[in-house]
Amino acid sequence: MRMKIISKKIRNAMTVCAVLAAIAMLSDTAQANWSETFGGNAFDQTWTFGCYPDMTGTFSATIKNGPANDDYLSLNETTSAAAGGSQFGMGFCTVEDFTDVRVGAVVNVTGDDSRNYFGIAARANYFVDSGAPGMVTTGAYILIYHWEDGPARVRIEILKIYMNDDAIMKVFEPEVRVPGLNHSRSHYVELDVVGSGPVYVTGSIYEYKGGPLLVRTPTMVDTSGNDPWEKPGLNDGVYVNGKSGVFAINEHPTPVGYHSTLDTVSSVSDGPAAVCLSPADGATGVGVDTDLQWVEAAFATSRELWFGKKGAMKKVTSAGATYDPGPLQFGQTYQWQVNQIGPGGMVKGLVWTFTTEGTAEGCLLVDDFESYADDWTLRDAWPDNIPPVDYAYLETGVVYAGKKALRFEYQNQYDPYLTELTHTYADPQDWTRAGLAALYLYLRGDEDNYAQKLYVVLEDAEVPANSHAVPAVPEPNAYAVKNESWQKWAIELSEFSDNGVSLARIKKISIRVGDGTSSGQPLEPPDVDMIYIDEIKVCPRMCSLNMGGDVDGDCRIDFGDFAAVADGWLAEGTYELP
Repeated sequence: MRMKIISKKIRNAMTVCAVLAAIAMLSDTAQANWSETFGGNAFDQTWTFGCYPDMTGTFSATIKNGPANDDYLSLNETTSAAAGGSQFGMGFCTVEDFTDVRVGAVVNVTGDDSRNYFGIAARANYFVDSGAPGMVTTGAYILIYHWEDGPARVRIEILKIYMNDDAIMKVFEPEVRVPGLNHSRSHYVELDVVGSGPVYVTGSIYEYKGGPLLVRTPTMVDTSGNDPWEKPGLNDGVYVNGKSGVFAINEHPTPVGYHSTLDTVSSVSDGPAAVCLSPADGATGVGVDTDLQWVEAAFATSRELWFGKKGAMKKVTSAGATYDPGPLQFGQTYQWQVNQIGPGGMVKGLVWTFTTEGTAEGCLLVDDFESYADDWTLRDAWPDNIPPVDYAYLETGVVYAGKKALRFEYQNQYDPYLTELTHTYADPQDWTRAGLAALYLYLRGDEDNYAQKLYVVLEDAEVPANSHAVPAVPEPNAYAVKNESWQKWAIELSEFSDNGVSLARIKKISIRVGDGTSSGQPLEPPDVDMIYIDEIKVCPRMCSLNMGGDVDGDCRIDFGDFAAVADGWLAEGTYELP
């Protein structure tokens, strides 16, 4: 939706607008909440209505009779814009200017539908010219309820406008679809405006006032500088305060004019919810060491903060508009809510949600191999130590979880008698966070493989500088490469840190087969053995890792461990417990 300037007279009024804006910034803005029901076919408050352009005199703002004296406001234009009819019809309650404000209204009254744009405005400043162009809004934050495409495609957006025009916008805030197939009914819309440097503007639609939330726009952040969404050189600064009101729009020749209805308009200074700064509502991959940050409305003198895992929030203590929850768990969804307390009591905030990095079981994922498109991308991430021979392959048939795994081939009958795949992080990784204690990976062998040892090697970012030896931690069972069942290999991180590896700066992880002596694989024809690797992750300790009988690594000693032992017996006739 685009608003257009159709008269040069508006441009000439910019000096007047600047003066009005300056006066508004200097004025004392007492915040008196008000509401308007239009009940009894009369206005509860004092309103100023006007249109742009005011050329034909065919715009009207009247109260219509509703059932059981539930009357409502109708903004009407009966002349086409192409014939000089107004493009905008506006009404502003003149009771008070507002700074932090929540404006709300019922829109699209059932039984009186219209295929046009209409909505609500906050911090608006305007002037009325006695002739054309009519009423000019020098600046406002607005929520537009899009009805022009009919009830199946209702959507909302928020804008910053200047001089009846959205030309200040280089990139529109996204239009957000309202879920559902038919909206030939009423909704309750709200526009929250908080702060002045910057200003945070958020729009919402509810089933009805106080009812279920249908959709919410992203928060528009308006600063006094030229923001990325504003056209270069065209910035009117933030709007510090102004009137609250309603409007209707139709710039098109058809349908002729507009006919938009609204009800139960309210404007309150102690209604805006606190603004979520970080983590963003719905964010994923959030660091487990994150802090909560928010902005409160001006009325708030204190707050009540709730925080916890989804469905289990608890009241916590916060001295200001930040909160350090301490180390969070990996792969968990958290909720938080800021209830602001002011002179009028408590205003309940919105419930915000975010999910931390890692897996749902509370681990930090190293690799599950699902992200690789082919062998080449896998080898870029996990190169081997014997170029130009390739030993890493993307496996889609034999997998532990998901749809992909690593097939690791090797020929350790040749020098250097060991094969190694290494993944290097772009930035060092901190494996001391959130109680991380063990490295886990799933592996599977082949009964035709020759028995030899597996190793995992960790290197920290200090290895080149300190030149200390890098310890290789062995898988305790030499016959694991022959076991055709998936096995979980668990390694205490202390096995690396006790040997000088800095777990706070992990740079490389390697998987190695062989110990530098010939595996005995045949030279002619050249024998190729292989194992499969999947689900490499770092976790808090899942169970005691010193359970000697827990052969399959599931933290239980049961029939699964006997099956793993039996696989070893079948493969070689002997099996040594770790």
